[in-house]
Amino acid sequence: MKNLAFAVLLACLAGCGDKVPESEAARKVGAAPKQAMDNTVNSATRALEQGENKNRDAVDKAEK
Repeated sequence: MKNLAFAVLLACLAGCGDKVPESEAARKVGAAPKQAMDNTVNSATRALEQGENKNRDAVDKAEK
């Protein structure tokens, strides 16, 4: 009977595991990889745009 009660208690606790509120610090730590990826993508995009603008300026100068 003890084993059955223990098993039921564990099942109840496991069912409530996803309902525990997440702390602000945990959310920030979890968001760090996404922020790093976003910063990297934004930096790469800016670098590509800058290179494209330089290339466009060089073509415009060559055409004149």
